[in-house]
Amino acid sequence: MKNEDPLSSYDYLLPVEMRDELKQPLGELITENPTQNLLERIRRDNPPLTIFVGDFCTQEAINSGYNPNISIIDGKNLRKKFEKILIPNAKVIKAENPPAMVTSESWQLIAEQIGNQISSSKDISKEPIVLFIDGEEDLLVFPAVIESPENTFVIYGQPHKGVVLIKVTANVKFKFKKLIERMKVNKNED
Repeated sequence: MKNEDPLSSYDYLLPVEMRDELKQPLGELITENPTQNLLERIRRDNPPLTIFVGDFCTQEAINSGYNPNISIIDGKNLRKKFEKILIPNAKVIKAENPPAMVTSESWQLIAEQIGNQISSSKDISKEPIVLFIDGEEDLLVFPAVIESPENTFVIYGQPHKGVVLIKVTANVKFKFKKLIERMKVNKNED
């Protein structure tokens, strides 16, 4: 991979040898009353942005009265159809992202929406964004972390255990870049 090319100009495919590694939490695993404890942390730390990746954790937050700034969902939970998530006043954007992949299209869309949310961060009434993924959203945690400003909270569900909270820092971004660089890549020439 050339250093001058942005990470977002590639399609990434998760190699089989990394699957077990990525089943481990990539941040702080919250197991006890996960949604309530997570929302307490959000209220306490007041991150500049919250990004939820996954239908179940997004729905749990909404059920508890919290609307994430950006939700990345695919209409499934544990690979089974999940209830339709409704976030009041949300802008819904659709994208394709096949299972076990991060496409340059979905990466660039996430980067764009993070930029839009940050530029409107002073606006109390900014509309939440829902990225509805045709395919699978699991690996989109990577561009969400790498493209986010520091102190952003990126949250995803850890099946049968709780939720994982990733507080974005320079070190966390570095770790995520090193992980994604180990994935098989195809240059997207669009």
